Amino acid sequence: MRIFPRRYAVGCLLIFVVSCQPKVTPVSTEAKPEMPSLSFLFSELEARQSAIRDIKAFVRTKISGESLNQSFRQTLLIRGNEAIRVDTYNLFRQVLGVLIYEGGKTLMYDPRENRVVYGEDVWESMRRVLGTYIDFGEYISVFSGGIPHLSHLQTKAAKWNSSQTVYQVETIDQKTGEQVDIGIDAYTLLPKSLILIRGAREIYRVYWYDYKKVDKLDFAHKVVIKLKSKNQSITVKYSDVMINQGIALDAFELAAELIN
Repeated sequence: MRIFPRRYAVGCLLIFVVSCQPKVTPVSTEAKPEMPSLSFLFSELEARQSAIRDIKAFVRTKISGESLNQSFRQTLLIRGNEAIRVDTYNLFRQVLGVLIYEGGKTLMYDPRENRVVYGEDVWESMRRVLGTYIDFGEYISVFSGGIPHLSHLQTKAAKWNSSQTVYQVETIDQKTGEQVDIGIDAYTLLPKSLILIRGAREIYRVYWYDYKKVDKLDFAHKVVIKLKSKNQSITVKYSDVMINQGIALDAFELAAELIN
């Protein structure tokens, strides 16, 4: 009769014992953050927004909707909440349009007609170049990763999301009466989402993704704006971002070489 070695028998016994052990799900050691005060949350948001004075970046913008699907290469210049410049190019790096918003006024250089347009003419030029009209004045803060009209907001309530990873803060814009719901990451205190509601109607919502460090500041390298009234979405992806490097004042004036 063949006798198996003792060490083989011991090994089989160990396998049997281990296989019979109940499976234990590891317990996360990461503690859930506590809900901070609303004043602390808003002071963090205000400090972050005030730290970003200006932005320069290359962006890829995609605009999509029911009968719209366009993608553009653009350069973006932003100075605080005051001014924004968007240069749009085709695949051959030819200028399709230059849009500037500053001091509540919007103008656009139309290279096809070699002229600068103002007022309602901007809407038509923008629709021809981008396929839609975008209120860049409304979205300056959004493109900077901030909350529009933050200083006008009054908090109504705050709660956790279902997974307790996001603070959901309901606010009211004291100037317009609009409801602004803000989602704030519970671990980083960075804005993740925003919903603007006018009356009972949602106007738009924003999502900030892909935060990366730029000169020690966290900056969202992907922004998605969903316009419910138009059933459209705008996706902006950033590259070569520079923050607080300074922007010349005349960058928000249409240079003579564009027109001549």
